[in-house]
Amino acid sequence: SLTKQLMQMQEVSMEEPVQLTTHQSSVTATPTQIFNTYILLPTAEKFYLIHQQAAHERIVYERLEAATLGRPVATQQSLFPVSVELTPQDAVLLTELLPDLQKLGYTIEPFGQSTFVIQGTPADVLTGNEKGALENILEHYKHFSSELKLPRRELLLRTVAWQQSVKAGTALAEKE
Repeated sequence: SLTKQLMQMQEVSMEEPVQLTTHQSSVTATPTQIFNTYILLPTAEKFYLIHQQAAHERIVYERLEAATLGRPVATQQSLFPVSVELTPQDAVLLTELLPDLQKLGYTIEPFGQSTFVIQGTPADVLTGNEKGALENILEHYKHFSSELKLPRRELLLRTVAWQQSVKAGTALAEKE
């Protein structure tokens, strides 16, 4: 069986080639999650090992990129808007990012000098986590902008894709 072959593979030195086989037809089998981090997708000829967070980040990134070109993102309006108090530096940064964030499904309005009200978020963001999501976006954006020299919109797309993606260590449902 495949499990037995995988267990034996751990015992084989890396110098010896290991061949894994399945007893399935050429029809693609059901994906399997490994260590709540990888997705194993067997086919008739080979296996694909996919990092779930990297794959989901790519999917979210492409959806967000389409949103910047005019395809709207579903926004979930908050029943109880959340206010966020930011440092003056973060308030300036958020003010600069507001037009792009609105294209990505965020409805955020200034409310004073360094306070903002989150009126709505993309439908993918968990309800009740709006404030944390926005703070994570700002922190990750600052981290990205210090390491990568990319245009502002590209940095924002990567940051939001990271924030909205399924993280490694998360158990996936069969549908996911």
